[in-house]
Amino acid sequence: MSSLRFLLRQLEPFVLRTALCPDQDACPDRVELLCTQKTLTADRLYLGDVRAATGLSGARIAPGTTVLLSDACADDLPKLSLPGGSLVLFSCSLAKLYNTLADASARKAGWRHAYQELTDHGGGLHAIVALTAKLAGSAVLLLDHNGRVVAAAGMEGSAYLSGQVAATGALPLRTAELLFGSMPPDGGGSCAIPGTELVLYGRRMAHLGDPFGMLLIEGRQERDGPDVQSLCDCAADCLSRRLLSHDLERLGSSTKLFQQCWEDIVERRLTGSAEIRSALSRMPNPVEPFVQVAVITFAGGGAGVPYNYLLARLRECFPRANLAVYHKDVVILLSYRERTFRPELDDSGQLTRLLERYNGFMAVSNGTRNLDALGSNFLLAKRTALLAQALRKSYDERIFFHEDYSMYCVIDLCVQRYLEIEGNDDVLYLVHPAVILLTRYDSQHNSNLRDVLYYYLLNDRNLVKTAAATYMHRNTVINKVNKILDLLQLDLEDGNLRQRLMFSCQFIRYYENILKREFRP
Repeated sequence: MSSLRFLLRQLEPFVLRTALCPDQDACPDRVELLCTQKTLTADRLYLGDVRAATGLSGARIAPGTTVLLSDACADDLPKLSLPGGSLVLFSCSLAKLYNTLADASARKAGWRHAYQELTDHGGGLHAIVALTAKLAGSAVLLLDHNGRVVAAAGMEGSAYLSGQVAATGALPLRTAELLFGSMPPDGGGSCAIPGTELVLYGRRMAHLGDPFGMLLIEGRQERDGPDVQSLCDCAADCLSRRLLSHDLERLGSSTKLFQQCWEDIVERRLTGSAEIRSALSRMPNPVEPFVQVAVITFAGGGAGVPYNYLLARLRECFPRANLAVYHKDVVILLSYRERTFRPELDDSGQLTRLLERYNGFMAVSNGTRNLDALGSNFLLAKRTALLAQALRKSYDERIFFHEDYSMYCVIDLCVQRYLEIEGNDDVLYLVHPAVILLTRYDSQHNSNLRDVLYYYLLNDRNLVKTAAATYMHRNTVINKVNKILDLLQLDLEDGNLRQRLMFSCQFIRYYENILKREFRP
């Protein structure tokens, strides 16, 4: 869309009257000559001479509609209005009006082509910002959603922006709110800088209503200058496509550096802790002695995931970690000076919201100092993420720790090996017969004795804790435990037996939820 205010500046000597909708500046790209339309819509720009305006009185006009009329004179001013829309009257000819608009559209098409060509040849954020500064002939800033500078160009000629970000590398919040506080999450606008001839043009960028950046261009109010607001919009659209790209070849340089290193580790092109440690020492973020691997997998194999945008938001959750994309999974290398069994994650809830948005699931491996084991920990974390989706206690859970599912990983490896060796799926023979008996009893009587047994043993036969874990009254648990003891006739004082029964309960849960098998009566 072209800027309506820019068009008015271009035709300033011919403007007789302007009646604009509040905060409306964008002209629709689709142009239609005004004649006898019964309905006028906001997605089109209507041009006509003043005589064509006679049809406006009987037409149905959508809010936000823009009409530009040529060949007007002073006598026409009190006669014409466009409630709910923008109406501008010009004294110039229709040809002059149309050609001015066509020139602006052609210039904008040239900008779009230049941005497309740049990104087709691999141009990144800094290259896009540099091109914008060249086209605008002025300073340009790309900010993240917190106002921090991501990229800048043309700052040597800046009379305002350079001073605003010089001290902290970020646009002060007060300045941003003053200039663009009312701007919608994915909208643009301009603001005159008080006491100067400068104008700041801005465009916010958002994904699914969530702002992730802003582009600012410093300009001057010049009638013969470029349509800076439209240029700002073109550049912001290009930046958004780049940031939200699904193309894994367009990841940032720091991501690619760790991604190549990670591929070399997992695919065994790097061997030995010393060689791996040397490679990790060149990563964007320093790697401490103890490391954990976090893996984010996506339902649907990652189709439609904007990896560039997602990685940028994940870096806010893990500012000291190295991140990469490996086979459409996100890999996060967490590291600590001292051994950490369970890192604190997601204090703000942002990580969980990101996982929910893209239907992702994250699993964190155990920590290790042995860098040779990174590949193994990655595979275990990835398998944990897949198993936990079917075994999680709550549908809302999306962050898992390998240690919580380690026994299921052991069972998974056991079953895969059994199937490979035996060539059949008679894995139930690995389960204690007593657990088979309880499972069949539950099926026949619509009860949950097997679950009660599992949580009873897991909680060291503490009735209060078992009741809490199973969401049942203590007396109900007592009755069920007595029923279990009566059915099984086993001595639960035997520690080896208790361990075997717990493992068997987990095995059956794997059998039902992962293998998707049902018991025969």
